[in-house]
Amino acid sequence: MVLKSFVEVHPDSHFPIQNLPYGVFKAEPDGGSRRTTPTLNKFLGLGRPAWKEARSTLQKLLSAAEPILRDNTSLRQKAFLPTDKVQMLLPIAIGDYTDFFASKHHAKNCGLIFRGPENPINPNWFHIPIAYHGRASSIVISGTDIIRPRGQGHPTVNSLPYFGLLAAVVGPGNELGKPVDVNEAADHIFGLVLMNDWSGTTISPWIVTLDALAQFGSDASEQNPPPLPYLAEKESKNYDISLQVSIVPAGQKDACIISRSNFKHLYWTITQQLAHHTINGCNLRPGDLLGTGTISGPEPDSYGCLLELTWNGQKPLSLGGTTRTFLEDGDEVIFTGCCKAYASENYDRPDEQPPSKPVPITVHLPSRPQFGESVAAVKIQSVYRAHVVRTLVRKISAVNSEANYWQKLIQRQETVDAVRTSERDRIKINEALMGLLFRLDSVPGVDPNVRELRRHVSRKIVGLQEILDAVSDARVEHWDGFLRDWDDIVAGIEKEVCKERGGGNEMERFCAEHLGFQCLQRFLRDQ
Repeated sequence: MVLKSFVEVHPDSHFPIQNLPYGVFKAEPDGGSRRTTPTLNKFLGLGRPAWKEARSTLQKLLSAAEPILRDNTSLRQKAFLPTDKVQMLLPIAIGDYTDFFASKHHAKNCGLIFRGPENPINPNWFHIPIAYHGRASSIVISGTDIIRPRGQGHPTVNSLPYFGLLAAVVGPGNELGKPVDVNEAADHIFGLVLMNDWSGTTISPWIVTLDALAQFGSDASEQNPPPLPYLAEKESKNYDISLQVSIVPAGQKDACIISRSNFKHLYWTITQQLAHHTINGCNLRPGDLLGTGTISGPEPDSYGCLLELTWNGQKPLSLGGTTRTFLEDGDEVIFTGCCKAYASENYDRPDEQPPSKPVPITVHLPSRPQFGESVAAVKIQSVYRAHVVRTLVRKISAVNSEANYWQKLIQRQETVDAVRTSERDRIKINEALMGLLFRLDSVPGVDPNVRELRRHVSRKIVGLQEILDAVSDARVEHWDGFLRDWDDIVAGIEKEVCKERGGGNEMERFCAEHLGFQCLQRFLRDQ
């Protein structure tokens, strides 16, 4: 059903009825009497059921089909205020602020600038989300003047860049000592704000909820190597949020667009960031802020900060008759972020697309049947059976792909260490493997090829379960009756992979890149 409001909204507005952001304001002296809560923190702590109920209620009251506000002029005057009659305030009391370094393209560019092409990204960056803890006291509302930083630096250079990012606003926190599961982390995130992390940190005055962004979810970036068990998501997603940065040079009126990026370029998702933050029991609280770090895309015009765009001042930008390598006093930086679905209509869900006009298709039917009924029936059955088999094979192949993922993960030394020290991690992986077996059991063996393929994948998963059990006590009773330790089992798996690769230098490179130091060590020992 199309969701429309009786309030007229410009087609290019970022805030139709589908996106009702939250904020805190105070009315100007002549703006009317209004009482607002000082911050949204208590509301954030109520959790997703309360957020959904509030969003649904507000959308209903503002919808074109609801007469309560639509037909009551007096009530509308009490409920609505002109935007030029209010002053937006910081929407939350921020207890703690953490800034992550989650964009692969940004990390690579910074590494190229400061370290060179030999090692642009440190290896540990691909294993955990890197972050630092910042001061919450310096976070201010967008529009606040920022003081140029002073202190240690080159005597002739005082470079001030900007860093375009978003930040997740924490909803319900977690108890001290109790990590948040990565697959439940979204329930601890209320929404997102735009952020500029420079001398001070500025955020947008309104929070866009994850519920409003849900229809714009997109597949997250491929992560290689696979993330550690506590960061492995059943459904890993980002959001398709277009980001744009403009600069109004000091003394000028017109803004110059200098960068266009997208939130979906993040390597580490916001749910992985939150789960990593709590893995050792750190307790988050409503209103805490988790910055994503600068969000850069793969192309030069999608770089997310002046450091990258000017390559540390080596490539000046042309801005309406003037140039910039870094910001100068009086410059204004404008960040925008928006999701666009259908420009002509406000649809509540992505599957509610505007109806298309019917296209006439001419079909020529034969004048008489070309086959007998029995032949036609056999042909139909054959085609249908082939369709069923293909469908079942695709299901088994999907399970096999996930089994390959878990096999690679289990072979990593980090996983071995994790499951040996954490019963929770071992149970989590075992439950995932059991889930794969259950999915295989649901595939009917209607064809010999399907049954054989199902048996093959099932054996692989059972073998992975036995290897997982071996991690706990370093020994496993293999199905052939022999008792072998963990290193022998891993070596056996690695040996099979090496045989498939054909051995030699190619095998050594493959092992070093994909299977880790343990396999490379065995390879060198055997030479």
